[in-house]
Amino acid sequence: MKKIFSLVFVLFLALGICTKSSAATFEEAYAQSTSKPMLTLLYATWADNYSAYLTEFRNLQAEFGDKFNYVELDIASPDAKFFNMKYHIYPNLPYVLMFRDGGKISRYIQKDCAASASCMIPRVKSFIQ
Repeated sequence: MKKIFSLVFVLFLALGICTKSSAATFEEAYAQSTSKPMLTLLYATWADNYSAYLTEFRNLQAEFGDKFNYVELDIASPDAKFFNMKYHIYPNLPYVLMFRDGGKISRYIQKDCAASASCMIPRVKSFIQ
């Protein structure tokens, strides 16, 4: 019975019926990364100082405006289970992933840099050039 329920839930996600999923939000933004680059903050509420990383990420949104699609993904949420399986998220959270050209070009900003605007902003600027 659990397998049937899981299969139905996966089908709902695949068909876009469950649109409030963080994973669906990521997938939608990722699909658009051919026309607009994407910044994704991967975090978990159990990670050290995750709220500071959220603040820095939101500051990036203020700094760069509509030059990017922005996604905040709490990988500990049940909605992110499929994202975790596909992208093999590791426990060194939080960090930022950047995607461009339909995912053909991507960069990773590690935890230490993701907490500092002085570190992140130059990397993000170089990514969009």
